[in-house]
Amino acid sequence: MAENLRKYRERKGITQKQLADHLGVRDNTISSWEKGTNSIDISTLLNICNFLEINLDDIYGISDKKISPVELTEDELALISNFRKLSHDNKMKVLGMVELKAAEDV
Repeated sequence: MAENLRKYRERKGITQKQLADHLGVRDNTISSWEKGTNSIDISTLLNICNFLEINLDDIYGISDKKISPVELTEDELALISNFRKLSHDNKMKVLGMVELKAAEDV
C-alpha cells in the first residue's frame, strides 16, 4: 500500500507537503506512510483516496486486473450482465459453447 500511495500521489502531481497540508499533518508523516513505517487510519486513508481521486482498491493494489471495465465494449458488457443472470448449469453450457466457437475461429 505504501508504494501505491506514493505512485498515485506522484501521478496526480501532488507533493508530500501538499498532501500533508490537505490532511493537516506534518510532511514527515506522509513520508513515513510512503515508506511503510507508520500505518494510516481508515478515515485518513479514505480522505487521501478522495483527494487523489482513486479508490481503496487502487491504494491496496487490488485493481490491477487483466481487463478493466473501461476496456469492454457495450456488447461485452451486455454479455457479462446477462451471463451473471444465468443459473450455474446454464453458465456452464454457455461457456462450453463459447469455447467450441472460439476453437473454430482459430
